Amino acid sequence: MPIDFDAICTELFNKGLIIAALVGRKNGEIVYISSNWQVEQEDLKQCISKWQSRSQFVKLQGVKYSLLMNTAEYFSGVNYKERSFLCGAFSPDPNDQYVVIGYAPPGVDGRNAYVDVVRAANQMRESGPYMAEGEELGKNSDTPVQSTEETSTVSAASGVDPFLVEEINGFLSWINDPNGLAGYIQYYLDQNDETVLSKLAQAYADFRNVFGF
Repeated sequence: MPIDFDAICTELFNKGLIIAALVGRKNGEIVYISSNWQVEQEDLKQCISKWQSRSQFVKLQGVKYSLLMNTAEYFSGVNYKERSFLCGAFSPDPNDQYVVIGYAPPGVDGRNAYVDVVRAANQMRESGPYMAEGEELGKNSDTPVQSTEETSTVSAASGVDPFLVEEINGFLSWINDPNGLAGYIQYYLDQNDETVLSKLAQAYADFRNVFGF
């Protein structure tokens, strides 16, 4: 089935953090943009170029965003003057890849806005038809029909959900990147945000308990 960009972005907006978004290609071509945003192709192209060159910042519509996290797949940036956020993520299919850019206004949780954009990007992959054209349900000349028990066994043996693996790999890249987790921590240290820092301390304690160190 073709990708329903409008439905995916509507779901993104309904989460309440991202208020404007676009979907494009790496060359800057824009295939979807929300009605409340105006971004030129060349502007998007330059933004993606800065992101992919692992720059310390990106610009969009003349606004500069310092990157708190920057990997080949994802980025999250903050405009320190406005306290607004710009987040970006590539869709998972390298053969038909889209980029999602989302804008979050001042006052929202930039971390959660970033997660929402990544989840939206992960939905942007075309899926083939459930059955091949002309195929009849339950009939296949080469493969016997499996019982429910056999099907469950095959599903269990297929391994971890690939979407989960992608998110974990992205998270590990974020941890290892000096512009990733460290950038976020430094940002909230600079802001002297007691709420976030206390939660971070608790998360660190929980993390140590999980791994026993």
